[in-house]
Amino acid sequence: MTFIIAEAGVNHNGDYRTALHLCGEAKKAGADAVKFQCFVSQKLWGDDRIKCLELSRDTFLRLARHCADIDIEFMCTPFDVEAVQFLNPLVKRMKISSGCINRWDILEAVGPNLPLIVSTGMSQWEEIAQTVNRVDNPMTLLHCTSIYPCPPEEVNLLAMDDLREFGLPVGFSDHTEDGVCAIAAAALGAAVIEKHLTLDSNQLGADHAASIEPLEFARMVSAIRTVGKALGDGIKRVMPGEQALRKLWRSSE
Repeated sequence: MTFIIAEAGVNHNGDYRTALHLCGEAKKAGADAVKFQCFVSQKLWGDDRIKCLELSRDTFLRLARHCADIDIEFMCTPFDVEAVQFLNPLVKRMKISSGCINRWDILEAVGPNLPLIVSTGMSQWEEIAQTVNRVDNPMTLLHCTSIYPCPPEEVNLLAMDDLREFGLPVGFSDHTEDGVCAIAAAALGAAVIEKHLTLDSNQLGADHAASIEPLEFARMVSAIRTVGKALGDGIKRVMPGEQALRKLWRSSE
């Protein structure tokens, strides 16, 4: 079954109650996990340009407890070593952003047995290979195009096949304006789908335009689950529901 991550990211706009609401909507929509981002604007950009989107350590602890209470996996992307060390005991797997795919200080700070989900936006094959060869943690690679929102002609979903050459599970981090490409990625066998969730896609902010609202997210999840059932095992044979009709037609030959 495809593992579906609702990327709340910074769509909480720095507000704890909005973050809680996003957790609830992700659970209601049927996502397996809801993910946030742990950063300090000064460390990330050298200024306070996104300070208003920071969440405190205490807030993350409360969000992790809330996720446990409502039975959805809490995930978070770190952007510095201190964030990794803080998150290690709180998460079941660590999400590494496209911008940090070769940040060895961040990657090496992750607990040795903690699985990694690594986005590959903006990356050349050689850069991805460096991470795959250097890091021992179990790893899933997400195809990704780092444009917000991403036009369909730059999604390049078939690059998932290229990533499979590494012999690792492959998924898709979707930055388009709707859920169509995520559903298509599931049909192509994506092990993980990550899609931004917002309460209002018309809000101002970095990620809202590349996000979908709860009702559409729920429809996307339902479609992905249906696709998962429809894929089957790839072996051509007579299906159980065909047996009666087959008997009728074959007996008339």
